[in-house]
Amino acid sequence: MSEFKSLDEALGSKVGKFLCWPVFDKEAAEDRITQLRGLGVDSVALGGPHRVLGYLILGKGHVGVVIRAMFQGREVALKCRRTDSDRKTMDNEAKLLRKANESGVGPLIFAHSMDFIVMEKLVGPYFGDWARDNIEKTDEIRKNVSIIIGIARKLDVARIDHGELTKIRRHFIVTDGGPRVIDFESSSLGRIPQNLTCTVQSMFLHTKFSNVLAQAYSMPGKDELLEVLRSYKKNPDEENYRGILRVINLI
Repeated sequence: MSEFKSLDEALGSKVGKFLCWPVFDKEAAEDRITQLRGLGVDSVALGGPHRVLGYLILGKGHVGVVIRAMFQGREVALKCRRTDSDRKTMDNEAKLLRKANESGVGPLIFAHSMDFIVMEKLVGPYFGDWARDNIEKTDEIRKNVSIIIGIARKLDVARIDHGELTKIRRHFIVTDGGPRVIDFESSSLGRIPQNLTCTVQSMFLHTKFSNVLAQAYSMPGKDELLEVLRSYKKNPDEENYRGILRVINLI
């Protein structure tokens, strides 16, 4: 892992590129440093599973890039708004993440500003990578599938549509405490939530990942699964939720 750079050093270092990325502007970058000071961020660093511009960082999306930072004595994840993003601020994503936190979902958010979100740094592999590396551990696979399904249900109940759960293998991190969902930049309170249906389809309906999961998990019949998903989509109540759990062999 790369060493942390203080905010005084950041703009002259490699990690400083990502504070105002992909189009660097000196005035905008200095404003962003001021924002970070106001948030209580002390330093920033490279490191993570994603390679961008030849450097490793925690994450990259359409709205922002995620790097390591120190905040109030702890290491955190710092999401930096891209300069080419169509989002003018990080306010809406921060609002949605706070609402998700109320349901016990997502990385904890600590602070945010116009261009940054300071949040809990989750440590562990992506669920897709973890499943491939632990495919022989059928009990653990089943346990983590159950946790992920439960998270998707919590988001539905909270009326938050995550927006990216058709690709669950890269939107859940398997921490020591179990899977956690990440990346709320596509989330919305204005859409009908489809978290559970998207998650179940991603796991069990003829995707590349479902073929991996089938090596360790008793897969449901397609017709029966589609029937219970249609029922849940029409009426996402507890009874129809339990109907899905029965078909995917979780109760």
